Amino acid sequence: MPPLTALRAFEAAGRLGGFAPAAQELGVTPGAVTAHLKTLETALGVSLFERRHRGVRLTDVGARVLPDFTAAFSALEAAVRKLETEALPGLVRIATTPDIALLWLSPRLSALRAQGLRVVPVSVATPEAARAVADLGVFFEDSAEGAPLIAVASPALARTLSAPASLDPAQCQGLTGPEGDWPRWAAAAGLAGFAPRGPVQTSAALALEEAANGAGVLVIAQPLAQAALDAGRVVALFGVSAPGARALSVSPLRDVGTDSPAARVLEVLGA
Repeated sequence: MPPLTALRAFEAAGRLGGFAPAAQELGVTPGAVTAHLKTLETALGVSLFERRHRGVRLTDVGARVLPDFTAAFSALEAAVRKLETEALPGLVRIATTPDIALLWLSPRLSALRAQGLRVVPVSVATPEAARAVADLGVFFEDSAEGAPLIAVASPALARTLSAPASLDPAQCQGLTGPEGDWPRWAAAAGLAGFAPRGPVQTSAALALEEAANGAGVLVIAQPLAQAALDAGRVVALFGVSAPGARALSVSPLRDVGTDSPAARVLEVLGA
């Protein structure tokens, strides 16, 4: 039998229509997906994909057998979930990014566990990678009513700032991605064209820690900063917020029923 990893790569690439989305879902690189498929095609002596300049497409053979593999992997995932339920009854896995896990989910875990719920975070890089590894997912999603963007700073630094116009660009750090959208917040604060010149972080958790330690002003989605705000480690500046482009969403990744532990966790987190 060909390697299971190669068969899984074929099913994911065929279902999702490309090697890159398959790699995201499987948590590997596109090169790894390509290597798995080459191994599979060589072992079987058949081409499963047509490689084109703008992507790939299933061959006739690949298209005919793909539904069987999708059904087989769905059955395997269902069997694994049943095994997990038997081995660890009541366990609820929540897939999310490291930043959301640290800044938003972790402060809520003790309350869930106090209710007798067994909750385990599963760290993934993207929503696509959450498939088949968890019961629930917590991710930012595009939304017309996104999470508010606010500017935060340490209490000591905040006391030196009287208005948005008092901001020093060199004292303002950046956070990559929509959850650190300085232009949106700056426009709401009447500072159109304002550009921070401080360090730029890719991790919201690190950027927020830096802000709490007095490294500078940070624009960040409010749900990520709320625990630090409640603890007084940072303060929101100037009473200014701007609507973000994405909202934090808690959703099931599989059928959780109506009275299961996962359904109870979903109800609490989604409230």
